[in-house]
Amino acid sequence: MKPINWPLVILLLAVALVGFVYSYLYVSKPQLIPPQLRLASLRQPQTILFLGVDVVYNPQVRGNVKIDRDAFTGRSDTILIGRLDPQLNTLRVLALPRDTQVRVPGYGTQKINAANAIGGPNLALSTVSNFLQMPIDHFVVLNVHGLVDLVDELGGITVEVPKRMQYMDWTAKLKIDIEPGVHTLTGNQAMGFVRFRHDALGDIGRVQRQEIFLRAVLDKALKPDSWSHLPKLLEIAQRYICTDLSVEEMMKMANFVRGVPKSNQVLTMMPGRFSPSGDWQVERSDISKMVARLNGANFVEEDKRNMRVVVQNSSSTKGMGYKVANLLNLKGYRNVQVQGSSLDLECGVKRTRIVAQKANPEDARLVRNDLGDIGDMVNASVGDIDSSVTVVVGDDLAQIIESSNSSVNSIGSREAATRAGLQEQVSH
Repeated sequence: MKPINWPLVILLLAVALVGFVYSYLYVSKPQLIPPQLRLASLRQPQTILFLGVDVVYNPQVRGNVKIDRDAFTGRSDTILIGRLDPQLNTLRVLALPRDTQVRVPGYGTQKINAANAIGGPNLALSTVSNFLQMPIDHFVVLNVHGLVDLVDELGGITVEVPKRMQYMDWTAKLKIDIEPGVHTLTGNQAMGFVRFRHDALGDIGRVQRQEIFLRAVLDKALKPDSWSHLPKLLEIAQRYICTDLSVEEMMKMANFVRGVPKSNQVLTMMPGRFSPSGDWQVERSDISKMVARLNGANFVEEDKRNMRVVVQNSSSTKGMGYKVANLLNLKGYRNVQVQGSSLDLECGVKRTRIVAQKANPEDARLVRNDLGDIGDMVNASVGDIDSSVTVVVGDDLAQIIESSNSSVNSIGSREAATRAGLQEQVSH
């Protein structure tokens, strides 16, 4: 009888075990696999321009409604620049408000959403590239109605709706009526959520909700059961997407994105201010700063004394915004402002959120440390648009402060807040 080759047996068992572990992680926890070891994934950084435009239908022909392919050259209501970097294992997304003033090559100063309508995705790409002073590798244009099918295929997307959204969107023939709170949105509801802009912030509020939605989509993509939907999603994408990417390239990007840890996903909006005409005006220094961050630069923008921190009380405890603001004031922050809750909810939120408003997680991390490491870090521009960091106070932080010693509690009175020079701003 031939003797057993134990070294070979052990080697085969080890290879089988490694294969099993890799397969399990690849399906259920891809973020634990280094980008260089992921199959069918990106190997070099890529910068993508994503545009969301309205769809236009041709008149019915023999009972069939056909999508007008020229609708891909409509005005772009959503403008995102995504930087996928397998070397840093990061996904960074910069949103440009559609009313941002830019120079469109050959057409003078225009709102940035006009570039695609004037000359299609190639002109839009060159416009955005010139505006940011950085190369962009590819473009993806999505008919907004394609969003309906994509969301429905995934079984809905769960988001926290910040306030009542009620409006009739005649352009899209869509009735928007969504109550505040946590909801799993259907395709039609999702389209209403990302299109709605009838609040005090107008298009800026819409950009913030688009970031909320995109983060929810990324969270959904990390779940193992979502990966099985990819073939159908690509089939839907081919009907509603115009792009210069091949299917293989899109597969590699999708595979990379689902493996990026949540802490490495940074979403932000281009800072600016409203002009007298209502357009969004951007300073060149802010463009350079945001492009540097898009390409992977990380730095602390300001020290405590100059950092603008906005505190929004979304807990169940009245007056907690002032107590948190005064605690930060004691920690050395000198530009703290208290606002009403940004969430129109009947009960308080459970967990505090520390929002890195301008792609500045280092600043947000500093604030979180000074609040006793309480709360979830959110790398997205979904807080106060003029702040560096927004603290959305939840019941977890409120309970900690309420149960602390009397000296901390005494700091929290409104009179103390007034003496500290804090100002209340009513949120509309």
